[in-house]
Amino acid sequence: MPEVDDKIITLEEAAKMVPDGAHLFWGGFGYQRPPIAFASELVRQKKRDLTIYTCGSEVDLEIMVGAGTATRFEIAFVAIEALGLANNMRRRVAEGKAQVEDYSNLAMAMRFLGGALNVPFMPIRSLMGTDLVNRSRYRGDKKLEVIDCPFTGEKICLVPSVQPDFSIVLAQRVDKMGNAQIDGIVGEDLEGSRCGKRLIVLAEELVSEEEIRSHPDQTKIPAMYVTNVVLLPFGAHPMQCHGYYDYDLEHLMMFHKMTREESGWEEYLNHYVLGVENHHEYLNLIGWDRLHRLKAKRPWGY
Repeated sequence: MPEVDDKIITLEEAAKMVPDGAHLFWGGFGYQRPPIAFASELVRQKKRDLTIYTCGSEVDLEIMVGAGTATRFEIAFVAIEALGLANNMRRRVAEGKAQVEDYSNLAMAMRFLGGALNVPFMPIRSLMGTDLVNRSRYRGDKKLEVIDCPFTGEKICLVPSVQPDFSIVLAQRVDKMGNAQIDGIVGEDLEGSRCGKRLIVLAEELVSEEEIRSHPDQTKIPAMYVTNVVLLPFGAHPMQCHGYYDYDLEHLMMFHKMTREESGWEEYLNHYVLGVENHHEYLNLIGWDRLHRLKAKRPWGY
């Protein structure tokens, strides 16, 4: 097995691997560990027509849909949590520039599990009786299928498994072999990291093999699944990374306010995404004093 020296690439190199039109599993959940730095780099490289699969995310989806980088989303939700609705997503959908195929959180999790198991579909009962069974956007009759169970004769819903071109996951730590550890809420990242054809892990920190071995229960993604690693501090800013840093509420409130109007979004895009050369310039723009104030206060996660 190649050591991590063979797997480590830069954020720019990782984003270059993603061609226009690619399908991506998108890791994290809500405020937890979204790979926002990867979303911004895809925008800087002017990627187009990406399809994103995730249960739900926030600023990262807003950045990609607002910039026209991702145009199709198979998700359960998008919003800025308590701050309000996802303005860019609403605007792009209304303009006909983006499409959302609506599933439930459990349905998406089952689709990732099916992809990881290399089976074509998964059964799910909880969608039965909801409008999600009857409504579809671009998948049409390929969104799901309701059948008579061959064993009980009862109606059961089948959802298609997902095996995207890439899985993008942000983890707290990775060791020399590429074993990735995740603290706090894991979401669907176990299944999602295993369903993609190639897995890119963004890691906040490189640690020793001994440290990984001292907490084997935290190794959520074994090295055998990892294609490449990007070492990237504050890769989820302005969202949070359990045990490392809290969310930046001031920045989030500014983001949500600016995206209410297209002109405000374009101002944010040109200043915080396109106005910097790379992620490190973005962190310099935010300011290290401010970033250090966001750091977790152990033993608390934030």
